[in-house]
Amino acid sequence: MEEELAWLITNVSKYSVALPALIGVFVFFRLENTQKVILLLVLISVLSEASAHILGFTGAGQTVVYYLFTCFEFGLLTYVFAEGIKPFFRPIFFLAIALFFLIFILIDMIWISGIAQFNSYSTAIEGLILIFFALIFFYKTLHELKIRFLEREPLFWISAGVLLYFSSSLFIFLFSNYVNSSTTALFIIWGIHGIFSILLNVFYSTALWVRPNL
Repeated sequence: MEEELAWLITNVSKYSVALPALIGVFVFFRLENTQKVILLLVLISVLSEASAHILGFTGAGQTVVYYLFTCFEFGLLTYVFAEGIKPFFRPIFFLAIALFFLIFILIDMIWISGIAQFNSYSTAIEGLILIFFALIFFYKTLHELKIRFLEREPLFWISAGVLLYFSSSLFIFLFSNYVNSSTTALFIIWGIHGIFSILLNVFYSTALWVRPNL
């Protein structure tokens, strides 16, 4: 029963990315720059899920898709946070972080996890960095008190979603490769991950729907 429920949640989480994609396309002409970047991320996520599904159906490896998506996700979210956090950090700081992550993900793909295994270490490092960015955004917001209506600020919803998703999934990414694929524990772990994936897409949907200029 637990395995069936976890499998259902995991499948629902894969399709939940359609929600922010549809909202973003529907309100595209009123989106500001940050929202357009998030819409691009969501559309890349849709493409990645579709590609992974096709590769899985044909029996080909899906891990390359996840490595590529992690690169795009990190790059786009880093750009969003770089715009929102300035002038707390200079652009060179974010460029250095992005270069570090690119080097690490190549090392992970070639020497640590390998191309045939899920990129758990790269995703964990990505999560730690993005959690840091989200916390800095909240600190900056509380320190400056310049945002009048926080619920209308897209980066607030993005930061909340990133903080919730990556903090909850961090240990899943690290230990997923060590859990036997035939055990019920693995289904439960990825079922929990699916719940937070759905929540992340809800936060992305809200970030795309709000109108910060009103």
